[in-house]
Amino acid sequence: MVEKKKTKKKVAKKTTKKASKKKIKIEPDDSGIVIIDDDLVDDKEVADEERRAYLEEARSQEASSD
Repeated sequence: MVEKKKTKKKVAKKTTKKASKKKIKIEPDDSGIVIIDDDLVDDKEVADEERRAYLEEARSQEASSD
């Protein structure tokens, strides 16, 4: 008697990948209040006066702490 060899057939397995769910960040429509002042005027005299006052105050505090 001749023995028959059993042959195994390789069956390709179909693999299905699940679609990855992308996380979408939803930003709110109202993220805050933004105020834009178009009438900005750079007043050099006022800025200089504020600087002088600040420096004078700093000097007086430094002199009183000594």
